[in-house]
Amino acid sequence: MGDFNTSWERYERLEKERPELFVQSDDIKIITDKERVRRFAAETGQPMGVVYESGYSMLVVDLVESGGRCFAYERIVPVNVGAIVSLPVYNGKFVLLKQYRHAMRDHQTALPRGFGEAGLSAEENLRKEIGEELGAEVLSASFLGRIYTDSGITSACINYFSCEITAPKLKKGYEGICELVMLSQDELCEWIRSGRINDSFTINAWTLFSLSASAE
Repeated sequence: MGDFNTSWERYERLEKERPELFVQSDDIKIITDKERVRRFAAETGQPMGVVYESGYSMLVVDLVESGGRCFAYERIVPVNVGAIVSLPVYNGKFVLLKQYRHAMRDHQTALPRGFGEAGLSAEENLRKEIGEELGAEVLSASFLGRIYTDSGITSACINYFSCEITAPKLKKGYEGICELVMLSQDELCEWIRSGRINDSFTINAWTLFSLSASAE
């Protein structure tokens, strides 16, 4: 985001906009004194503050103090809350997508998911994503739970839903989608067990769904 003053100005705005991200703790204390952070940045050459921002996430670099030393600690902060993973069911089978994933530069079979969008609740975002990725409508939805994706690097908390949907349509080419995959419960278990499905969001969704079903 440019020089220190620019990234730090955005950092201070973020602190006011979302104070829950700056809760202090004796375990890892966030140092927010501008001049102290500026000196650290000058001495180390480390960019500090909000160093990158898109419509989806921010890369935030804090100066923290822990164990008697100060160091830079980066984290990825979602711009909006309400991210979802869906476990769609059509005619008794789970609907997954085979997509090309840019980050891993390979194809992956996984459940539909999406970032949060401003002004939409998690369930509204679920319905939007089902429409966009499967060309279907949600007939009914059940909330399964929330899971933090990777607390070592991001504060993102994902909402998980199972849902009954209308007939899905292949939207080939949209966000790297190349195939619809319809699996029975036993087939989904076997794909996870064999490693054919290695997406953590899908495995999390299946775990929450299985626990919910066993509790009934």
